[in-house]
Amino acid sequence: MLWRTVLRSSSATWLAPPLAAFVALLLSDDLTSGVTHGYWPGALGAAAFALPFVAPACAAAGAWEGARLTRGGVERWAPARSGLGVALPLMAPVFLLGAVGMAAAAALTVSAGRPEAGGPPVGTVAGMVAVWLVILAAHAMAGFLLGKRLPLVVAAPSALVLSFVLTAYPAALEPVWLRHMVTGGMSSCCALDQTPGWRAAASALVLALGVIGAVALTLATGPRRRHTLLISGALAAGLVGSAGLAHGLPADPVSARPADELRCAGGAPRVCLWPELSGRAAMVREQASDARHRLQQAGLTVPGKLTMGEHPGHRALFIGSWPDPTASDVRAGVGTALLPSGPPACARSGDSFPGADAYGPTAAWLALTAGATVHDVAGHHGEKEAAMAARVRQSSHRTQLAWFQRNNKALRDCTTHPAPLPPRRTQETSR
Repeated sequence: MLWRTVLRSSSATWLAPPLAAFVALLLSDDLTSGVTHGYWPGALGAAAFALPFVAPACAAAGAWEGARLTRGGVERWAPARSGLGVALPLMAPVFLLGAVGMAAAAALTVSAGRPEAGGPPVGTVAGMVAVWLVILAAHAMAGFLLGKRLPLVVAAPSALVLSFVLTAYPAALEPVWLRHMVTGGMSSCCALDQTPGWRAAASALVLALGVIGAVALTLATGPRRRHTLLISGALAAGLVGSAGLAHGLPADPVSARPADELRCAGGAPRVCLWPELSGRAAMVREQASDARHRLQQAGLTVPGKLTMGEHPGHRALFIGSWPDPTASDVRAGVGTALLPSGPPACARSGDSFPGADAYGPTAAWLALTAGATVHDVAGHHGEKEAAMAARVRQSSHRTQLAWFQRNNKALRDCTTHPAPLPPRRTQETSR
């Protein structure tokens, strides 16, 4: 059959425009709401949100083509080609249907994220797209097999519903690693300091390849009992391999971005930023330097290196990783970087942790002392915490420093209680 005939007669050709319109019109808000501005992996990762909608379209189109093949009685003809050889040309437009749907999703997320720091990383883009296409191919081929075995009126809706359930519903189930087996966990990727979690992506890839292998063997060998073990083995290998890769992964399976991509400048302090912030680097470094100076004037010791890398190392502070920071964000980030990143080990083991109540007011005080605005601090830490911090800042420098040191200690052990608010003073206010 000529390719133009295949394309003209395929259900996928007729489904492509409605699918692209569905993605562009009905999914646009969800696709673009979590895009990391200026970051290629973040823009492409957000497009994976469309997989649970594009995959069912591929499965339904595949089922339609499988049912059409059965209605035509092709298997009763003289076998010039294997079942797989007959199926693949019919499936080619269905594969293109999936590519069209994901291309529409990626166009939306990239236009919303507007990555500007050079071209897209070829390896990352190729890896993400490969995972998408293999997942969609697995749904399409499974739908094709279903269409060959069931009447069209049953096969197409069944393929549509089953595909949607298998891709969308695991995200609501426990354990959380089950969701990565079906979609690869890329929709939560990525903040500026993160890269895709390829272990989760490999999990979905292995399962999809297992399904493709089982369907291909079924189509190539026919319903012969001696091939049942081989077909079942391909599917079982995909399931076991996928579960082994995904087991234990968190809900957001991302990796830390390599620190060698940071761009550092300055001496006191030395500020290291991601390349996507090159257009705002001067502002960030100026605000970070002034915030450090204010904290030092308050009597605090601040390391000479401020970085956006998640693992700053010795004598360095992780000040945050923002795609579009304001001056207040930077100042607050420098201030709150002096606090521990989490509760102490004793609290994680179940001991009582009285210092937990100290975090909000102390973080608000550090942000205000570093020069962040009261409005931003209240919005981030709460009105009550901001008011408490503002009251502390009305005390003398010595009283403020003692209050901070007590709370800082309370946040690092399970025995120290938070410091009480100092009495109100009107004689002296902090700068």
